Amino acid sequence: MEEINGLSKQVNNIEEKRNEIILPQQIEDFLRDVAVSKSEGTAQTYRHCMVWFLDWWQHNVGEAFDVAAITSVDLKEYQRYMESKGLKPATVNLRMRAIASFLKWALDVGLIERVPRFPKTVSEQKRSPQALERTEVNRLLRELEKEGNLRDIAFIRLLLSCGLRISEAVSLKVDDLSLGERKGNLTVRGGKGNKWRVVPIPVQTREAIKQWLAVKPESPWLFPSQKDRTKHIDHTQGWRIVKKYAQKAGLELHPHTLRHTFAYTLLRSGADLVSVADLLGHTSLETTKLYTRPKMEDLERFVEQGEY
Repeated sequence: MEEINGLSKQVNNIEEKRNEIILPQQIEDFLRDVAVSKSEGTAQTYRHCMVWFLDWWQHNVGEAFDVAAITSVDLKEYQRYMESKGLKPATVNLRMRAIASFLKWALDVGLIERVPRFPKTVSEQKRSPQALERTEVNRLLRELEKEGNLRDIAFIRLLLSCGLRISEAVSLKVDDLSLGERKGNLTVRGGKGNKWRVVPIPVQTREAIKQWLAVKPESPWLFPSQKDRTKHIDHTQGWRIVKKYAQKAGLELHPHTLRHTFAYTLLRSGADLVSVADLLGHTSLETTKLYTRPKMEDLERFVEQGEY
């Protein structure tokens, strides 16, 4: 419960700072490009990171913010500051990566002539991504079935059984689907980095989509907005659907948990890394290899079993 309350306080702090701090146009332009070149979710994460950096800058650097004014000394001091506040290595490294991405963008668009030297990343224990166990998946699916909302069933099944990101699922068009009696697939055209891929759709998910298509409002989008059917639901609305059923099932999730669960299920079923990477849209096998690491629950079980 303390961990949940801590996370809630952190989210509230972010929202408070976002209301207090107006980001410079340089950062807003950067975030707009990130949303296009990577994803809306990445842009939102980077926005949070830049808010914290700008807050530190305003309190510790004696001049107005400008990307050309950032030095290696500033970067080193900011990293030290975060470590002194007891932030987890993963959080420190994430915020530094966001700044590195911002500076690389600034170099590409001609705002700076060189990128200042970055301090070494903080060492962190590599953890496997959060994924649900089978019993937890069943709890989630049970809540979906009890509610009986055909749109929500189709949406969550796509995340869980096809490994889509929320941003990819919400932006699917009906024409992106190919549904047959014995097989089907979908084409992700707006994946991370604007990469596209074709993903098979398993039988129960095909059935869920067909049921939703039979009652869905007329729209080119698979999940149209209720207010304007010429538009699709956005990432926030998609995440809200997932959270609704997670809370009903008593589960703590983050936006990628169902995607991670999909990857774990495939690997445990004997799928090879190359195939899983292809289905997830990963450009590097190193990213996919994270799913081969034991989860904390597995480590705890191993230690318990090995105790004298």
